[in-house]
Amino acid sequence: MIPNKIYTLRRATIDDASACALIVNDLIEKTVEVPRLFNKHKLTEMIRNAIPLREVWVISQPINEYISYNPDSSQISALYVNKKGEGHGKILLDQIKSDHKYLQLKGHEFINSAHKFYKRGGFKFKNKGPRFGWNTRITIRVD
Repeated sequence: MIPNKIYTLRRATIDDASACALIVNDLIEKTVEVPRLFNKHKLTEMIRNAIPLREVWVISQPINEYISYNPDSSQISALYVNKKGEGHGKILLDQIKSDHKYLQLKGHEFINSAHKFYKRGGFKFKNKGPRFGWNTRITIRVD
């Protein structure tokens, strides 16, 4: 957890889309395995369109982390954390877990630190999808 630090957890608004897109864009820039499929403008547009349809939470100021939950599929569709080790990812995940009994997500096979994080959060690996290069997906669920 975050000792002696104040953080702000709140629902995202469409005005937060560019900050969320910047977080994703930074990951793409820093991670060789993740190809650039969309430019920052398109990422912003996609996130702006998703915010009204999903449960999206942001934390910290400026925004360095966010989570997006799709209620139609009971799936966490995004959890991005720029500053690892500060407990923000756990706070975001706990927020979604507190309101939903069943969750699933699909993670990239190469991001081992994320797999460890999700296992600590109670997720269990259920199946491994087909291999599509960088996009190999592992379905993880909390029941």
